[in-house]
This record gives sequence, structure tokens and C-alpha cells, in this order.
Amino acid sequence: MSKAFLPLKKYFLPITLGLSALLLAGCSSRSIMAASSWPGLAVNEDIAYLAYNQYVRAVDLSSGREVWSYPPEADNKLTFYAPPAIGPDGIVVIGGYNNEILALAPSNSYVNILWSFEEATDRIIGGPVIIDDMVLIPSADKHLYALDLESGEPIWDKPFEAEHALWSSPKVQDGRIYLASLDHHIYALDLETGREIWRTDLSSAIPDSPSLTEDLILAGTVEGILYALSNSHGEIVWQFKADGAIWGDPAILDGVAFFADVSGTAYAIETAFGNELWRKKLPSSSAASPTIVEDRIFFVSETGEVTALLLENGNPIWPSSADMAGRLLADPIPTDYSLLVPAMDSECEVFSVDPSTGASRCIIQPK
Repeated sequence: MSKAFLPLKKYFLPITLGLSALLLAGCSSRSIMAASSWPGLAVNEDIAYLAYNQYVRAVDLSSGREVWSYPPEADNKLTFYAPPAIGPDGIVVIGGYNNEILALAPSNSYVNILWSFEEATDRIIGGPVIIDDMVLIPSADKHLYALDLESGEPIWDKPFEAEHALWSSPKVQDGRIYLASLDHHIYALDLETGREIWRTDLSSAIPDSPSLTEDLILAGTVEGILYALSNSHGEIVWQFKADGAIWGDPAILDGVAFFADVSGTAYAIETAFGNELWRKKLPSSSAASPTIVEDRIFFVSETGEVTALLLENGNPIWPSSADMAGRLLADPIPTDYSLLVPAMDSECEVFSVDPSTGASRCIIQPK
């Protein structure tokens, strides 16, 4: 096992079997996990797209009806983890543990394969990102691929290569790509060419995407440090030490960053200087990114709880956390209808939670 994975094993093996299974699988670039992922969810207008286990499914949120699924029948060679990317005209780009990237063109209940890309040599764990007519795809083979959305052909002369696996989606702002890696680095790349502009070593693996403000890049590490970097040259502006490893990326609003760690603590931090505004204890460890809806922030905990707190002071919105029957490791997604909460080890794959009351119901059941 390479050194880049040692901090991950140290922090996560005692905390959650789901995370540890994924991390241990990362030690072998050729092993394909079967039914070991946690759900990847994306939403576009009234449709939720769920990539989980052996299927990618599209579900109408207004009716709960499954619109389509891919593949039509379960294939034990396929396992999905990365959230799908939704492009114009309903194009859906997905990546799997079989290393393949597909662009799907759904038509009613049928799904046509627009193109496939098979040059990646390891799993697709971070979600693809669509920017205009380009799709960016991070791979555990250390490469970031840039493909033409319509044809699937490479756009750059060659893919960008990091020093170790890419497990998270890139972020794009002002013609630059910001990329986090398990090799301890944040990279800034030119969007048009994929060439490196700068890199900064944060001395620990960065498992999730960075979060961006106008001037700063915020990234959490498995050593439990939230770093703020200048987006112009990558200098470290400040750092904040949390109580545990930080797996999810911060949610940012009005100069405040909100995040949680695997010790089960939620934080609100000033983005300008890294000063702590408040912290609150969650029911259990949190490995997902929080999400903001109006004046409240929502955190999910591994043992199945959704906690709603006021942005201003961290006071609870509901009398107690909403309890889901399952383990919550994936990011919650806000929609016009409700808060969508993916679950694993559950009789429900996606719960719908009322942001005002915490009332929940199952909207996507396993196939």
C-alpha cells in the first residue's frame, strides 16, 4: 500500500466499515468492488439520478415513478458510485468501478449509449463535471480526463496526471480547474489545456472536492485540518484544526463555511480569517458534505440522523434529529420538493425529508 493511503486507513478503519471497505479496495488498482459503494445522487429539475450498486436510475420526483434504469438488467461486472453528471438535452454521463465512462441518451423509458470512453485504468469514484461542451472525469488511476460531451473524444493533448488517486469531483471557476487528490495536493489547472498552473501540498490526503469563494479555496484533510488557500497562487492563508478527520467539503454562504468531521462535530467558520463562530455536537460521525436551505444547514450522520441547525448560531430547528433507517454517508441534496437523503444498508435508497419539520418518507426503493 502506498504512503498516500496510510492516513486514510489510520483515521477511517475504526469509524465506519463502509469507508474502510472503500479505502482498503483502493490499495489494489485492479480490484473492482461489487455492491460496496454508497449512493451517488444528482438532481436536475424534477428528475433524481441515482448511481448505486449495479444500476443508474432516473426517478420522477413528483410521482416517484422510475423513468429509466441502466443497465436494463443487473450485471455483476458493474458497480456505480460516482454521482451522474447531467448535460443539455438530457445527456447523462456516468462512471463505474469497471473504469468505463458512458454518456447515456435517454429516450422515454429507453437508454441509448451515446459514447463510451475506456482509456481509464482504475475506478471512477468522483463524479464527472460538465462545463459547456466539455466533461471532466477524475479517475482513481491518477488522471483527470477532459472529453468532448457530444463525441467522448479527448480534448486536451493528454490527460492531467496527479501523483496519486483522484477520488473527488473537480471544481471550475474563471477558466481554472481546482482539483484535490489523495497525494496531499490541491492543483490548479488551465481549463482549456489541462496544464498545471500551481500545486500546494497540504501534508495529508484530501478525499473530497475543494469549496470555492471569490478569492479562496477551502479543503479539508484526513488529519482534521481545514485549509484556506489563495486561488491565485495557492498560498495557505489560514488553517483550522477540527476534532476529527474531515471527509466532506464545506458549504459556504455569506462569508461562513459550514462543515462536519468524523468525531461528530459540526462547525461554522469565518472564511476571511478562519475564526470559529460556533460548533455543535451531532448524533454520530459525519462523512458527508452539509447542505444549506434558506436560513438553515443540514448535516447527516453515519448512524442515520439528519440534523437541521440555524446558520446564525447553530441552534436546532427541530426538537430532535430526523432518523433514517440506514447509514448516511452520501451528501444530501436540496430540491424544490424536499431534502433528498441517500441511504445505504437500508430498505430505502433515497429518503425525502421535509426541511421545515424533519418528517421523512421513502421515495426510491431498491430494485
